[in-house]
Amino acid sequence: MSETRPRLYRAITCNFCQRAEIAFAAKGIEIELVDIDLVKRPAWFREKASGGSVPLLEWDELAIHPSPVINEFVEERWPEPPLFPKDPGERATARMWIEWWNEGPCPAYERRLMNVRPERDEALTTALLDQLRELEARLADRGYTGGYWGRPRGDDRLGVVDATAAPMFVRFAGLRHFHDLDVPEELPRVRAWRDALVVDPCVAATSPDEDELLATYAGYREVLAKAAAAGIEVPVARGD
Repeated sequence: MSETRPRLYRAITCNFCQRAEIAFAAKGIEIELVDIDLVKRPAWFREKASGGSVPLLEWDELAIHPSPVINEFVEERWPEPPLFPKDPGERATARMWIEWWNEGPCPAYERRLMNVRPERDEALTTALLDQLRELEARLADRGYTGGYWGRPRGDDRLGVVDATAAPMFVRFAGLRHFHDLDVPEELPRVRAWRDALVVDPCVAATSPDEDELLATYAGYREVLAKAAAAGIEVPVARGD
């Protein structure tokens, strides 16, 4: 195929974008990154195949989105080192975890992080903690004791489930900064998984500068606060 580098449109606040960046980093593939302002998305980007959403991968005639499809493509196009488990049952389990993550922990974290209405804080905090407790139980069911998600089945390197979860844990910096929230100490498996992921070389290499991340979040939250004051509901996660 083409010798041109794949181009990934991203936003530094978007955990879905970092999932794709981690996948490319794990494969050792250099990519071109194009940053998109999610508050003022350029008109030219809204005309792209994703309709203005990120991440979007372009490579020659290909235009691929959303992030799970991008990561499946990366795995199939560059199969070594593998991101998905070799065992078919474990591959299916990995895909189910990703589906659950996208429907449960990820939107719960985004809603709590970006909430600017104090009267909603308690309910959103409870919803996030419920998801983290379920994560603790799911890790326990896998026999997780530390390291990567696949380790109980013999894998000793980052995989696709790790690449899916890591960006949210990286962005807990926003929860700590704006809401004084973190993963509770009574969830040792979740904390161990988080601690293993945030220091992984592929995760660290693709993580945004924390000061820049927090400044960008602050800008987004200001926009949301103005909308709330005007009585405008702005969805921040699937299902809002």
